[in-house]
Amino acid sequence: MAHSKLIFNRYFWFANTFFWLAVHALYTHVKFLAFEQNDKNPNWTELWIAISPWFIIWIGVTAIIFKLVQYTSHSSHSTTVKVFFHLSWMVFILFIYWGTAHLLIIAVTDRTMDEFSYYFLRTITQNAQLDISMYLGVLGAAMALRFYHNAVQESLELKRLHHELTQEQLRTLRSQLNPHFLFNALNTIASLVRLKRDKDAVTALSELSIMLRKILETKNNDDIKIKDEIAFINSYLAIQKMRFADKLDTHIHVQPECLDLTIPNMLLHPLVENAVQHGSQLESSRNLLNLDISRNEYELRVVLTNKVARNDSHNGFGIGLSNTRERLARLYGQFRLELHPLENDLFETSLAIPIGAQDA
Repeated sequence: MAHSKLIFNRYFWFANTFFWLAVHALYTHVKFLAFEQNDKNPNWTELWIAISPWFIIWIGVTAIIFKLVQYTSHSSHSTTVKVFFHLSWMVFILFIYWGTAHLLIIAVTDRTMDEFSYYFLRTITQNAQLDISMYLGVLGAAMALRFYHNAVQESLELKRLHHELTQEQLRTLRSQLNPHFLFNALNTIASLVRLKRDKDAVTALSELSIMLRKILETKNNDDIKIKDEIAFINSYLAIQKMRFADKLDTHIHVQPECLDLTIPNMLLHPLVENAVQHGSQLESSRNLLNLDISRNEYELRVVLTNKVARNDSHNGFGIGLSNTRERLARLYGQFRLELHPLENDLFETSLAIPIGAQDA
């Protein structure tokens, strides 16, 4: 059906009509020049009218050929059957074409019906080769356009399926992130209750409700503004600070021009959560967690610095960071997610992604 709409629209008829009128005009001019050289003093307009049936009818014949190609393309018959089908229709169509053309020539010239049989037989015996060649040429063009259209449609369908699959995979990854975070947050609140820090527990529940509301509001959004992601992270850190008291020393710096940039939803939170979990293993009272977000002309840079235990290899990324890397691989053609140990038991997580449309 889509191929039928592609062929039989105004663009097809315009191109089809223009082509045959152009061929008609060119052939008329060639005949006109030939008659002039033979001193026959032809009239160009009268000559154009006299031979017009031979070309005007091809507009309709071309449409029929394209329709036959469309029909056979949907057929499950063998190649031999299809070849026989097209040959049979070629003979039938050309005979109708020759008969119709001669009748129209009689209508526009001074030729009579008595001459119909003579000219019809002469066309079959002397001029049929040209018309057969033209027919096969149009048939070949129709098949080539059909194959091209099929290739384009298959390519578009593959891209559509790939996009849908990618989006479904991303939704699955995000659905894994949210329960993972929720489990950790509820553990934190449970710890506050066990310690009888009721006020902190109520505050933590309030922060958690804000975060859950944000998750519900953005659950169908693939992207989120950095300022909204940072607000989400701040609520998360507020809960974690209640759990670890003075053990977390957090600093977040975002360049003002980055606040309204969009990034994949829940992209930064797993990085922060991973840093918090590693910092919780330390005995020191002031464990650094520094998040810096900046940009240059072409990319967004996120640098997260946190303190880790000396015996921590930082290889236990967990589901958060592994999903983050997988999401980035699906969303971007080029990105960097690098982990580097620094001096003084510090560890740096560096992320760089292109600014603008995701090139998935």
